[in-house]
Amino acid sequence: MYDAGPDTPRRGPMTHTCFAYGSNLDAGQMRARCPSARLLGAAILDGYRLGFAGQSAAWGGGGVATVVRDREAHVPGLLWALTDEDLDRLDRFEGHPVAYERRRLLVTLPEGDRRRAHVYVKDPTERATPTEAYFGVLWRAYRKHGFDELALAMALGGER
Repeated sequence: MYDAGPDTPRRGPMTHTCFAYGSNLDAGQMRARCPSARLLGAAILDGYRLGFAGQSAAWGGGGVATVVRDREAHVPGLLWALTDEDLDRLDRFEGHPVAYERRRLLVTLPEGDRRRAHVYVKDPTERATPTEAYFGVLWRAYRKHGFDELALAMALGGER
């Protein structure tokens, strides 16, 4: 679990929550992208399934994670608290608003409470296979956090 420590400069109040479901599940990546970020814990995005789309130069030209509307599914992830500066930085890393659209969606916390969080969503019509390196980041994060690895494997396999 990553929490900004006492030596991490906070540039403002933690006024945003962001739901991470792709490579931002990796604490090291989030630390590099959003130095003030604080991990709040696990959350679930109901009514969506994980998919892969687009082509990311940063990840060797392969597809990257997105969420796709699906009433029967849900996507596990992590909820991060962010400052305004962190959110601006994350927007740039995610290519918002061109590569990903940032939306405010309801996520469910383990105790059943629901809250709105920023979720980056890529157009799923450009389906693409992720690189082994990118998929490995997600696989390791799913294992570390106890998420359902079958759902991740199904996302790699395409349509359900």
